[in-house]
Amino acid sequence: MTSTEPSPNIRPCVQGPFGQPTAVMYVDLDHFMRICIDASADVVFALIRDFQRIVTDAVSDFKGELNAYQGDGVLATFSELPGPADCASRTVQCALTILEQISALNLGQVTGDHGAVSACIGLQYGQVWTGTIGISERFGPTLVGDAVNVAVRLEQLAHALGTKIVAGDDFMQIARCEHASGIPELAQFVKGGPLHLRGREEPVNVWTLQSAAAELTGENALTHCASAPPAVTVSAQL
Repeated sequence: MTSTEPSPNIRPCVQGPFGQPTAVMYVDLDHFMRICIDASADVVFALIRDFQRIVTDAVSDFKGELNAYQGDGVLATFSELPGPADCASRTVQCALTILEQISALNLGQVTGDHGAVSACIGLQYGQVWTGTIGISERFGPTLVGDAVNVAVRLEQLAHALGTKIVAGDDFMQIARCEHASGIPELAQFVKGGPLHLRGREEPVNVWTLQSAAAELTGENALTHCASAPPAVTVSAQL
């Protein structure tokens, strides 16, 4: 017989939902399944520990908020703070910092493959709803919104697009508005879309991180946007 009484550690929604425009970042380690097969449990847990430390410190340094660790994945958000608008700029700088620091990790000393550890990142900007939904008090708030879903799915497409960071156009437009004269970090991204994501009717225009991209500021950026390739379909599923 199934009881209809609520479990003592379950509680109704006590906060929110509260919505605000937010920059969303999803980070995920590359080839984690292979690492789990090839490496010992101690090595895997040590890697996750170092990965979480790097992401946690970087998000804190750039004044973001961690929402959830999902095994080898991390979801973080960056909201506007008092002063000049810069949430997207802080997110880009945080993402690049994470990539740089993760690349310094190496499993070779233990597994013998001498390969650098790497990660992929998805970025998007949009309305995000935050609330606490009837679950144990030890769990944090739940994030809901198209920007959250898109950020996760864009990260999943990074390998197919040959890049380490995929950013939605909404995110990039906000970042450019924050710094009309251009900032060095944005010059490393080139247009890579629009893309059709599974479960989403409207395509998402995307930008991808390039290792040696030409500067895309001012008129050059507008020209590049105008010459974007036609939409293609790439499937990504949460």
